[in-house]
Amino acid sequence: MANINSYPKATAKVNDLVLGTSVPADNTNDQPKTRNFSVSDINALAPGSIAGSKAYIARWTQASTQAPAPIEIYNNTGATFTWTRTGTGTYKITASSAVFTADKTFYNIQGAGTGGASQIVQPTNLNTTEATYRQIATSSGATQDGNSGWVEIRIYP
Repeated sequence: MANINSYPKATAKVNDLVLGTSVPADNTNDQPKTRNFSVSDINALAPGSIAGSKAYIARWTQASTQAPAPIEIYNNTGATFTWTRTGTGTYKITASSAVFTADKTFYNIQGAGTGGASQIVQPTNLNTTEATYRQIATSSGATQDGNSGWVEIRIYP
């Protein structure tokens, strides 16, 4: 049998494996089995854990009549995202597959940068594949182009 104190300590990564025992369901004749469990699967079991959630996080910039240009920070949704400008100050983020779930999706987008102090960036709609938003000038209340910011869309299990 191995002596656990003889192994060097390391920092766990989500894909690392931990040796453990899989306990069978009650009232079965199954026997406990030694198995490998991933760190991410173990973490997802923690109460209140958001580890089981999926997220798309990006920094974006938008100028003139161009579509917003995102720089993806994190994406474990399995989808790819396309950003488009649908009109003056109105935009759409489209997922390649239905990843957003009703009542389990948090969508936050905010402006920070050019025009950030004089604009409000506001989510307007979310369905299974699309998140829309608009940029509003605080001085006039009208939609307008030209800003940058951050978006986080998180889908909870």
